[in-house]
Formats: sequence, C-alpha cells, structure tokens
Amino acid sequence: MVYDRELKGPAQLKKDGHFAEKLTKEQAEHIKQALTDALKPEP
Repeated sequence: MVYDRELKGPAQLKKDGHFAEKLTKEQAEHIKQALTDALKPEP
C-alpha cells in the first residue's frame, strides 16, 4: 500500500480513482517514485 498522510489511508492516484492498496512491492515502489518525481521542482 502507498500511504497518504492527509487521507490517513491508502493513496488515491486520481480523483475518484483506485486506491493504492493490495499492491506488490514493485508496484508500490513504482508509484512512490512517480509521486516523488511529480513533487520535484523544474530546474
């Protein structure tokens, strides 16, 4: 599961989309990396 601190539960990747739960470790790592990359400021 990818945890969302604001929701205090599984992350929701898109509005009204699926929650990031019941994932393999590889799927969770991929989602975590994508979310981290999205937060990085453009140079």
